[in-house]
Amino acid sequence: MRCSTHFMTGLSIWMCVMLSIVPAAVVPSDGIGEVLDGPWDNIRLPENIKAKAYKLSLNIDWEHMNYTGTQEVTMDVTGEDTKYFLIHTVGLVIDKEATTLHKLGGKTDEELTVKRTFMDTEKKPELRHDFYVVESEETVAAGSYKMKISFAGKVQTEKLTGMYRSKYARTLQDGSTEMIYQVSTDFEPVDARSAFPCFDEPAQKANWTTDITVTFPAGIDINEYNIISNMPLKEALTRENQIISGSFMESVPMSTYLVCFAVSDFLYKEDVLTRGDGSQVTMRVYARREDEFQESASYALNVTSKIIEEYEKFYKVPYPLPKLDQIALPEFNSGAMENWGIITYRESSLLYNPTTSSTAEKQRVCSVIAHEAAHQWFGNIVTMAWWNDLWLNEGFASFVEYYGIDAAEPSWNILDFFYPDEMTTAMNFDSSPSSHPISVQVSSPEELSGLFDTISYRKGSSINWMMMKFMGDDTFAKGLAQYIDDFQYGNAAMVDLFNSLNKVADVNVTKVMLTWTLQMGFPYVTTSLDNTTFPGSTIISLKQERFIVGEAKPDDISEYGYEWHIPFCYRYKVKNGAVKTSGIHWIWSDDDTSKTVTVNETIEWIKGNVDGNFYYLVNYGADNLAALATALENKELDGATDKTSLIYDVFRLAETGHVAYDKALDMTKYATAEKEYVVLSRILSEVLSAGDGVKTNETAYGNLWKYVAKMLKPRVDDMGWDPKNESEPITAPKMRDMALRNYCKAVQNETDTTVKEALAKYTEFVADPGTKKSEIKDVFTTVMRTAIIYDDKNNTNWQAMWDLLQKSDWEADQKIYIAALARTKNQTVLRKMIDDSFDENAKAGTWRYLYYVSYHGDHYDLAWELLQDKWDDYAIKYNTTSFTMGYLVEIPEVFDTQAKYDEVAAFFKKKEYNIGTGLKTVEETLSKIKANIKWKDDHYEDVASWFTKLTFE
Repeated sequence: MRCSTHFMTGLSIWMCVMLSIVPAAVVPSDGIGEVLDGPWDNIRLPENIKAKAYKLSLNIDWEHMNYTGTQEVTMDVTGEDTKYFLIHTVGLVIDKEATTLHKLGGKTDEELTVKRTFMDTEKKPELRHDFYVVESEETVAAGSYKMKISFAGKVQTEKLTGMYRSKYARTLQDGSTEMIYQVSTDFEPVDARSAFPCFDEPAQKANWTTDITVTFPAGIDINEYNIISNMPLKEALTRENQIISGSFMESVPMSTYLVCFAVSDFLYKEDVLTRGDGSQVTMRVYARREDEFQESASYALNVTSKIIEEYEKFYKVPYPLPKLDQIALPEFNSGAMENWGIITYRESSLLYNPTTSSTAEKQRVCSVIAHEAAHQWFGNIVTMAWWNDLWLNEGFASFVEYYGIDAAEPSWNILDFFYPDEMTTAMNFDSSPSSHPISVQVSSPEELSGLFDTISYRKGSSINWMMMKFMGDDTFAKGLAQYIDDFQYGNAAMVDLFNSLNKVADVNVTKVMLTWTLQMGFPYVTTSLDNTTFPGSTIISLKQERFIVGEAKPDDISEYGYEWHIPFCYRYKVKNGAVKTSGIHWIWSDDDTSKTVTVNETIEWIKGNVDGNFYYLVNYGADNLAALATALENKELDGATDKTSLIYDVFRLAETGHVAYDKALDMTKYATAEKEYVVLSRILSEVLSAGDGVKTNETAYGNLWKYVAKMLKPRVDDMGWDPKNESEPITAPKMRDMALRNYCKAVQNETDTTVKEALAKYTEFVADPGTKKSEIKDVFTTVMRTAIIYDDKNNTNWQAMWDLLQKSDWEADQKIYIAALARTKNQTVLRKMIDDSFDENAKAGTWRYLYYVSYHGDHYDLAWELLQDKWDDYAIKYNTTSFTMGYLVEIPEVFDTQAKYDEVAAFFKKKEYNIGTGLKTVEETLSKIKANIKWKDDHYEDVASWFTKLTFE
């Protein structure tokens, strides 16, 4: 293998040889090997050195996927004198002899003598802080300095992190395929250091100037390729002799994890956002050059302008860059990444085809764009000071995205989805003994990656929503604008946010919110009504307790004693009168964990936590619960979110024994009359979860499916297969697909009229997918899954769908195919599918095939067996990937016996060395198995009895 002809000056020939094999670590120049304490012992960079500006130059050899570069960093030394300059790097070959230090100031820069350079692991092999240490011969005082490093590295071709290669197969006119490659970056949280040396911490904001040169082999048309980065080009790309070069304008101050560039042959669609003052932002969406992909970029371009305009009003700070690029990559680790000025996406998160994509796909695209655009303020303009406050980035983006979606698609009424999508997901996770506070310290790169979880995203968004509701929408927005203004282009900690909000709030935000951010979990509030002590009035008693599923760990303590400052509000029904809504009554934990409220009316029932706006559950006495069940049936309680939160609360409290399970299940009997999608989907989820717990009881499990079919039949008849009109609300296609999909599975009868229609639609689709997809786009999942559930013994439908998967270029369809294929009863076929998923050209990601197999009760044991068998193969591919290893580790969380718990614990203990970013999920998985065991011990008989006693006409 030959190296690039543009190898950097000063790099020796042995480095070229090393590049052709594998990146090597730095070798100490003077043979030092003694153990020595120093600033490299700490995971954090020394506080007295701050990066100010970078000049990065990269030369990429496209044929061999390696590169060379120089990094020149200007930095300020403050406070105490030092001899050590620490910079992050991992997996790179450093030219030690070319590393230089200069003191800046005066007429000329003064070159300092470098005594030696070494990696932290050469001092202490157990360290994994990724520090390259440059030691000056003399101690240096406060001032400005410049360090220049020459280096070489390889573009990642096996993992989708750092600087990596993605690819797809392009179909040519003669029917053959050609592999097309792209190079792009994905650095969050700590992968910038794998691409170039840098101060790889979020507080190390600096201005970046980047030059990129790419040398292509003969046969590639370089006129089709482009290079984009965070900022616009200074001037047009130069193209000659198979070489493309570009220099980019200096960036605003930004963190290393936001640095990005991409090299591709993609085309783009463009729009220009013009503000009232005449200033402009150029918007571009890059995608594959094929017509289908270019046509599918228009929707993203259209909604992005609306979202950016809304955020400029919301934050009261304009988007600061002259351009915003968005690029859809064929292979991408997560959903998207908010790199400043160049947001990267997986294709299914950015592209929407109005002819063939479903409404659900459209909503996902809009929501991901809104999330990443929100980061341009929360995360980019103001960045958390350290990763322990990741929720300041992800929680706020997950919260604000709803307002971005609402601006782009106001007819969706998207705010109604906040409670079911954010709050319940967060509380499901946060009720576990293995949860963690929203603000938590970390001590390794793996722990950093582990913070990208439900707590940072969903709980973060939920407590932001809660703050908005107890402060008031307008007051909260004013406080956020104050925060952005106070810290723009800088870094902030959690308390900085609270202090900014305190400036406009009429409640002590810091006092309230520290109880929600510095301890994990959440409370439940038990309510009781007293109508007898004072006739004509009602005394409402409120008492808070910690809600937890399972047993708390022995070391599980909190400085707040697991008590919270709680904003409590409620709806109530006056006897023989109207339904009213209360204001907020604070339960201050430093006063008392209980509180009484007197209402000068006789109350029939109360429903606590109006619209599910606050992050807690509400428990009710038996009489109140019975009255609420009646209120559901007679539609006195008619708000969709109130009904959803009531059902959710009751089932969570049943799970922990605070409510009888039969009473919770009884509350679902009215569901045949329920027409609200968010409510019925919650009821269905709870019923299916309870039923799955008794699947070993044949009668009970059989009745579960009869009950589900009966519940959904009215909605199946109402909705039909096709839209009623073009102005259906977004909940209509969601309801249609949910009802049809689950009904077809539940009815377990291939002669049922609805099932027969689904199978007929599948046959028509297979015969002519190009035409028929548009006719079934919103029920595509239903049709595909039903075809596999009712497949013949020869797996005819399965094989036809597998062939469709291989031909598909559309990732959203690929995921639907794989999820359906995983439902086959034929485990021999599934084993072969998992083997094939490791092919380098497998669609939609290797991990996804096994993950989807693990969804199904019939395949729990098979999925676990295959995970163990192929663990090392998955680990090689994914163990540095933030999300994917967690998905794989959670596969065995469905088990409910002590024997399986012991087996799972032993396996992951044995594999601890290569779990990587999935390590935190191991604890969560084991906690879930423990909870399943307890559920089985406590509730199996009652739940099985309830389903067994059901009768059907």
